[in-house]
Amino acid sequence: HVVCYQSRVGPLEWLQPYTEDEIKRAGGEKRALVVVPVAFVSEHSETLVELDIEYAGLAREAGVPEYVRAPTVNAAQSFIGALAELVKSAPETGTVAGGNICNAGYRDCPCRREAD
Repeated sequence: HVVCYQSRVGPLEWLQPYTEDEIKRAGGEKRALVVVPVAFVSEHSETLVELDIEYAGLAREAGVPEYVRAPTVNAAQSFIGALAELVKSAPETGTVAGGNICNAGYRDCPCRREAD
């Protein structure tokens, strides 16, 4: 698997590797792709347009034999239930992040400020 980044706008440097480059590489290697948009919990322009239309077209042009995009969780009952449990447990845990604390090196984490 490869973790890559989409939504680069303009000529500025962005997180790498770029999704476009990985799609082209997969096409050159004749490898099928399964794209999983882990950063998005709902369908929107970056999934429905960028991934489903633009990147699917790029994959066809690049010779990717199969391009599949996993759906986002949207309003799946298990996801909504998990969110509800986090909200209900917030007063008990005393944190807004469900007990998760950012890495010690990240001093701007609002959860860390609460914990310190």
